[in-house]
Amino acid sequence: MSVGLVLEGGGTRGAYTSGVLDVFLEEKITFPSVYGISAGACNAVSFVTEQRGRSFDIFYNYIRDERYLSVASLYRTGSIFGFDFIFGELFHELIPLDYEKLFSSPVRLRVGATDLKTGEAVFFDKEEMDDMLVPVRASSSMPFVSPIVSYMGRELLDGGCAMPIPLEQSLVDGNRLNVVVLTRDPAYRKTAKSDFPRAVLRVKYGDYPNFVQTMLDRGNVYNAEVELCRVEERLGNAVVVRPRSPLLVSRYEKDPERLKAIYEIGREDGAAKLAEVRALLNKDGEENAPA
Repeated sequence: MSVGLVLEGGGTRGAYTSGVLDVFLEEKITFPSVYGISAGACNAVSFVTEQRGRSFDIFYNYIRDERYLSVASLYRTGSIFGFDFIFGELFHELIPLDYEKLFSSPVRLRVGATDLKTGEAVFFDKEEMDDMLVPVRASSSMPFVSPIVSYMGRELLDGGCAMPIPLEQSLVDGNRLNVVVLTRDPAYRKTAKSDFPRAVLRVKYGDYPNFVQTMLDRGNVYNAEVELCRVEERLGNAVVVRPRSPLLVSRYEKDPERLKAIYEIGREDGAAKLAEVRALLNKDGEENAPA
């Protein structure tokens, strides 16, 4: 048994997660396994490399850069996020990721994307990535505003379509104890009705009927995953860190000061949960101690 760190996505709401994780790094709190979806996957790589402040620096300093996030990028590349810039110049030169540490770290990193043919989540270990981090790109590629990513014989989009909160995958992998970082407040639930009408989904993704159904079921899946978090928390098997009230930013927030504000909220919430997180890690140590 081990302890998993589970990171929800949420676009630029990921600045909240950056705040939580920076507190963990400052307190020397690490995890044997990390699971990331979408923005959670982007945060995960900086956490595994122990580059405190890196993810927030990207949000704060580049959110207004058209190369990072813009309608111009959508028209030019088919993606509202400039992934060629993000995983190229930004990750390699401007705010470099420590690739050597990422790939040599003993931490198991698993990044989830959605397989369009099956409509199901598929997870990639860091050993299956190169320095362009294609699975992270796929995990962050939202429908309608990103092109399909082809990788290892699969056609992929945002992992949040099939498994927005990858707690289930962590449990399946044998992590009975988990720390989960969400970007929605406790009262938030999705409506059962899809964000996109079936007809619109069929026009865009008609060649992938399983994916269309996944998108139609997304609200119910999300709510079931929130309930799983609640149950695991009640059983004492999980610590859930999430905003106490709704984060007043959109998925595509362009105001760096708003992102700084939610980063600070993440820091506050992460600090408030430190005792519980340490207790969970100690619980794992006690249960795995030799008899």
